[in-house]
Amino acid sequence: MSGLRETKKAATRTALSRAAAEIALMEGPEAFTVAAIAAAAGVSPRTFHNYFPSREDALVQFVVIRVQELTDQLYEFPTSVPPRDAIEQLVINQLRDGDDAMDSFSAMFRIGEILENLDPIKCVIDKERLIAPLLEFMVERDKDLDKFDAATLIHLHAAAIATSLHTFYQAPEPRDIEDGVALIRRACAWIKK
Repeated sequence: MSGLRETKKAATRTALSRAAAEIALMEGPEAFTVAAIAAAAGVSPRTFHNYFPSREDALVQFVVIRVQELTDQLYEFPTSVPPRDAIEQLVINQLRDGDDAMDSFSAMFRIGEILENLDPIKCVIDKERLIAPLLEFMVERDKDLDKFDAATLIHLHAAAIATSLHTFYQAPEPRDIEDGVALIRRACAWIKK
C-alpha cells in the first residue's frame, strides 16, 4: 500500500512542478502564484504546501527532474561514445527536436532566467544535488575521471552550452537551428582542446 501511496505522491509533486514551469513560461512571473499552480495541477493550495514551501521550490524541482531525465537520455548513448561527445550530441538533438516544447533547452534556459529574477532567498538551487546524476554518468562512463574532474567538466559544459544557447536565443527571429548547432559544437570544442 505504501508503494502506491509513494507513487501517487511523486506524481503529484511532478505535476505541481510541471504546472509551475508551464505557468511561469506561458503566462509570465506575474501569473506564477501558488493558487494558480495548485489549480493547474488539480489540487488545493494547502496540498501544494504539503509538497513545496514556495512557488520557487516547485520551479526548481522542475529543473531537477529535467536534469535527471536528460541524464537518463545520456545513458541511451552507446558506451563507446565518450561522455563529452554524448552531452554535446544530446544538446544538439534537443535543439533540433523542437524549441517550443516544455522539455526543450529553450524552456530550461527561460526557466533559469525566471529563477534569476525571482526572490533570491527562495531560489536557492542545490547545485550538488542538481549535478549528482550527471556526475555519476561521467564517472561511470569515463574511468579516467574522478569526481573532481567530472564535476569540473560538467561545469565547463554547462557554461559552454549556456553561452551557446544565450547567443543563439539572442539572435533575431527567424533563427536557423543549425546556427545554434554550430555554436554548441564551437563552444564544446574548447572543452576538448
